[in-house]
Amino acid sequence: MSFEYWYMFPLAVVIAVLANSSGFSGGVLFQPIYNLFLNIPIHNAIATGIATETVGMTSGALRYIYYKMVDLPIAFTMIMLTIPGIVMGNHALIVINGDLLKLVLGFIILFIASMQFINALRKSFGTRDSVPVEDIYPFMWIPTFGGFFSAATGTGVCEISQPLLEKGLNLETRKANATAIMIEATADWIITILNIHAGFIMWEIWIFSGTGVIVGGQIGPYISRFLPVRLIKIIFSVCIILIGLFYIYKGYEWLTKGRV
Repeated sequence: MSFEYWYMFPLAVVIAVLANSSGFSGGVLFQPIYNLFLNIPIHNAIATGIATETVGMTSGALRYIYYKMVDLPIAFTMIMLTIPGIVMGNHALIVINGDLLKLVLGFIILFIASMQFINALRKSFGTRDSVPVEDIYPFMWIPTFGGFFSAATGTGVCEISQPLLEKGLNLETRKANATAIMIEATADWIITILNIHAGFIMWEIWIFSGTGVIVGGQIGPYISRFLPVRLIKIIFSVCIILIGLFYIYKGYEWLTKGRV
């Protein structure tokens, strides 16, 4: 085994702690590292990032289940609604330019994150301990939407599910984070299996990043229990704003490529 990418282990621990404590898709932070700094082709960067995120989110989800912070009935319902979007997104990745999809998603999650940041400043948080499954009915299209973008771009489920759970369904913030991570972890397993079949994952990098996020996935949920809710929301919002800006930049770069 080559130790060329050993530094991905400590970096992955930090990313997983941030993602699992605040409820966003950590895999998207690996994409610019893989694509821009390691010069890995975008399809391999996305697939390896999702494969890394899969084990990290699973680690975090198991810890949150142990803490009894996941609303399991609503999580399972949203997982079922996410699967059709994953199938469509996996196909879209083949027929639609990925940077165009990132441009669209960038504006969507930038808007969501900005609203979440404003809610954090106003101290407007979810308050319910659980959500009846029937409350998701008016929002049934949203998890499908998140699944589509997760399969096509490498992010979407957590970034869309967490605000839906907290603001749309008024689930308490920490439980919304934990439940969104559970949904993301399950969705990621489906996407990763498809990527394994396609041969996109770079295992020589994953062995270090995957090990790191497993460790960070255990630390993040533990830390989140002691962080103020307002701070958790700010961390979530700032990270998603950065992701949104990065996606908009990639989309803009693609749009202007043919004009220079």
